Amino acid sequence: MVSEFNDELAALLALDALEPDEQANGELRLGTFPAGLAGTSAALAELAATEPPAQLWQETLDRAIGRRAAGRPVAAAVPSEPADAFDRTVSDMYRLIGSLSAADWDAPAHPEHGRVRDVVAHLVGIERLSRRWLSEDPVPPVPDHVAATRPVLDELATLDPRDLAQAWHEAATAVAAAAAVGDPSRAVAFHDLEVSVPGLLVIRTFEIWAHAMDIASATGHPLPQLDPQRMALLSGQLMTVLPAALAYRGNPLPGRCARFVLTGAAGGCYTVPLAPDEVEPIADEPDFTLVADPLDLCRVAARRLRPDQLVATVEGDQSLAELVLADLDAFARD
Repeated sequence: MVSEFNDELAALLALDALEPDEQANGELRLGTFPAGLAGTSAALAELAATEPPAQLWQETLDRAIGRRAAGRPVAAAVPSEPADAFDRTVSDMYRLIGSLSAADWDAPAHPEHGRVRDVVAHLVGIERLSRRWLSEDPVPPVPDHVAATRPVLDELATLDPRDLAQAWHEAATAVAAAAAVGDPSRAVAFHDLEVSVPGLLVIRTFEIWAHAMDIASATGHPLPQLDPQRMALLSGQLMTVLPAALAYRGNPLPGRCARFVLTGAAGGCYTVPLAPDEVEPIADEPDFTLVADPLDLCRVAARRLRPDQLVATVEGDQSLAELVLADLDAFARD
């Protein structure tokens, strides 16, 4: 049976790749190779000993890239457009808070904001700020993301939960409308950062998703699962801004680079320079390679998973990988 020839020795025996004494020893241990497969083994042996045509490598590579782009998994999800991702994440959150009971609204949900209703009121405040930033309406400096919305929490403290949910949805819808007007490449503020309109929508998608996780955890609802299209957008943008995140934290690493292999339909392979304004590839081999689920990596970036809780495989400079993961949340504002 072919199944009897399933180890390395059997494979070498089949390819006639052994020295005479090794061949004899292999036949003593395993018997002679089945006669019915002799022709196949001879053909394989001939291929193994023959130089392939010079153009074969390039033809094979071209055909492979034609079937699947480099760095993307088979059947990879096409990343959402930022505006679409924001709209769908707003809809998900609106359904979640619309399903809450009266008791759920008073459940503790966040160490700084407080109860579920306080988290939603905080989001009302951030949507109002975002609309003003997008509309180029002058906004006084508000570097503290949490403190910036305290007046809104006080304003909405006695609002009925259903009215609070509606107020947030209207504010988020106004953000989407403001983002759709004007040049999308224009620079807009986000606290102490300057970003593009799509960049702001990605940041807001991250935060709404993060607070949806807070609310779901506080009230016993299933954690929200973003579809592969939105997950591909968030993880891809995370890879793009990683060099800037390291610099923002004061930890740029010129001349160093990392490879992130993100698994699943939302994944991909990214070689990332670890300092801004550097073009990859920096070196023939990255300083470390990290393999992880893109959802979990984005949870680290959103401060909803500690770096030491991330299930990941790291090859190469472990200390450098830990430093990079520690700065992954540099643009999260909570």
